[in-house]
Amino acid sequence: MKCVEKANLKQYNTYKINTMARFMYEPENVEELKDLLKSLRDKNIKYYILGGGSNVILPDENFDGAIIKLALKDLEIKDDIAFVGAGYNLNSFIKKTIDEGYTNLASLYGIPGTVGGAIRGNAGANGSEIFDDLVSVLVLQDNDVKLINAHNIKHSYRHTSFKENNDIIFGGVFKLEKGDTKKAWEIINENLEKRKNSQPLEYPSAGSVFKNPEGLSAGKLIDECGLKGYKVGGAQISKKHANFIINLDNATSSDIISLIEIVKEKVKKEKGIDLELEQEIVKW
Repeated sequence: MKCVEKANLKQYNTYKINTMARFMYEPENVEELKDLLKSLRDKNIKYYILGGGSNVILPDENFDGAIIKLALKDLEIKDDIAFVGAGYNLNSFIKKTIDEGYTNLASLYGIPGTVGGAIRGNAGANGSEIFDDLVSVLVLQDNDVKLINAHNIKHSYRHTSFKENNDIIFGGVFKLEKGDTKKAWEIINENLEKRKNSQPLEYPSAGSVFKNPEGLSAGKLIDECGLKGYKVGGAQISKKHANFIINLDNATSSDIISLIEIVKEKVKKEKGIDLELEQEIVKW
């Protein structure tokens, strides 16, 4: 199992927050993960599971504990079913399914991060979400491996019960549907072009900051409050899309969180709407 001491996490989170961890481990299978967790608990060392580092805001403070990055990258496709490890890159997984003639996951292409992170946050795009085609999830629950039917997992818009419990996702089972792969790639390229034109992909960010209120656009609300381009330290509300905060110039976690609070306060005051955070503010 790969282990790094004094690990710099800047390259492991999409905001590029410059913070350090005492250790970083990359278990490659469930047995390694179980052994690692036991060892850390026996030594009373705190740990945090980090996926692709998207959709999270890491603290500025260094972590006197262990970051666990799941290098679980198994993939098996058979009889219109796919099993994929939690550490597998989501877009690479979707591309593999399309290469095999399956197209039902194509609308999710372009979402950054890993399969495990996408399941945990019920990631979505273009009117679809990960739970639309998710059959079951393999988790480590109280040191036991369990297969949980997706129907028995509480989930909603950009949220699942995994955000409130200690289950560790290490794989997912998906149903697959054959389709026109040429048309799927055409739609993907159209979606990617729209994303390129409407989102500040040239700067470090963690995607949409706030959930869209029902029937409304968080970005439009923020824009109407005149906050596009507003800066705190090195962080800025994107001039391209107001529901993105970008790391313009060595932004700290504190800069980003301050901007979040300013947005929430102003939108509440001017629009009477409490914006709900989509990103996760991590506390060691």
